[in-house]
Amino acid sequence: MEDTVALFVEDARAVPIEDAAKRLALKFSGNRHEHPQPCPHCGGTDTFAFNTAKNKWNCRAGGIGGNDAIGMAAHCNGLDLHAKQGLLEACSIVLDREIPDEGERESEEQRAARRRRLEQRRLQNEADAAARARHQESYREKERNRARGVYGGLAALGMASLGHGRAYLERRCAGYPDATWLRVGADVPYWHGQDERGNPVALFSGPAMVAPFIGPDLLLIGCHITWIDLERAPKYRPLLYGLTKQGAAARLAHWAFGDSPPIPEHLSAGLYEHLPSKKMRGSKKGGLIPIAGQSEACRWVGGEGIENAVAFGVWENWRDDTFYFAAGDLGNLAGPADPASRFAHPTLKRPDAKGVIRPVMIAGSKPKPDQATDDVMWVAGHVDELVLLADGDSERVMTASAMARARARHARRGRSIPIAWPRPGYDFAAMAAEAAKRAA
Repeated sequence: MEDTVALFVEDARAVPIEDAAKRLALKFSGNRHEHPQPCPHCGGTDTFAFNTAKNKWNCRAGGIGGNDAIGMAAHCNGLDLHAKQGLLEACSIVLDREIPDEGERESEEQRAARRRRLEQRRLQNEADAAARARHQESYREKERNRARGVYGGLAALGMASLGHGRAYLERRCAGYPDATWLRVGADVPYWHGQDERGNPVALFSGPAMVAPFIGPDLLLIGCHITWIDLERAPKYRPLLYGLTKQGAAARLAHWAFGDSPPIPEHLSAGLYEHLPSKKMRGSKKGGLIPIAGQSEACRWVGGEGIENAVAFGVWENWRDDTFYFAAGDLGNLAGPADPASRFAHPTLKRPDAKGVIRPVMIAGSKPKPDQATDDVMWVAGHVDELVLLADGDSERVMTASAMARARARHARRGRSIPIAWPRPGYDFAAMAAEAAKRAA
């Protein structure tokens, strides 16, 4: 690769994800840092997201993500970064500049000056990356402290006078654990957006189940919050909406909890948006959610989603020899994939940015080489049986690949790692709820 092209690539590496998202015409959601939306490449409803505070992006459908704008542009446009033309096309999109023409000659003086510029650019990129890392660590520590504040003052779910948490898990999972990991609060604030002075706004405050994220030292690094509405079957979670930037520009009123849902035309126009009824505070990186039992157990059972792990524990009658847990998401369970292991979905196809129908690319079953230990949830070294719970109502090929990658990532000599699958189209919580309804 010639120096001019190398400088072109280094310029692209310096572009923040926020700037690249604007050039890619991605959707910005209100005043939040996290911007979920359909993946331009894989489709879905909220499968893709970028975070302007953490300078990261992620596609759950494709099982891929990263912390640079080039990778995001390549994924959104179906470009192969392993090919030189794909890399340069992605850089061109990020920079909004033409790919350099290497046909021109340059003098020795020009070459020396260009190499100096390239070295300066590299040094600046390294300094900017270090500054972003310091900022992100400060942001994470503030979030961890907020998570500790949310979790610390709540009562254990099984002993709390407020019965919402027990009722929620009874209805979703046909039971709940007799353990103190899960907690419940009567008035947990749901923060969304900012007021005119830039202060965070509590959209509402209501009952919620709160679970900790813990690291290998068993210390809390974050928390997972599930707001509860026992009047809204079958998920029993509140229906929430937020005003977007476009809605604010149109001078629409902020949606308040208890209001009627926005009209469909406003939702389709992006003036209001659906908000998740689950949130994470603090950090989940390298952590997991404990549900029942003790981590000293040699048998661990868990997967994506608290409800799935609870339903499986209820079905097993909460075995004394088992530690039950949940991962924050599928990526936290399986870790990143080796880019070389990506493969085309056997049936799913999507149009790319140019309208060409292409197969949806799936993250492969081979873990990314040389991963950091906290790129995936931790599993204690003494565990000799790790039962991984799959989700049967997610896309089957992508989920199967991720579960195989999780098995490979957590494999150790002498460790058995079976994968338990629910019925197609179900998760274990849905199966438990259906069985409980039939038995009633």
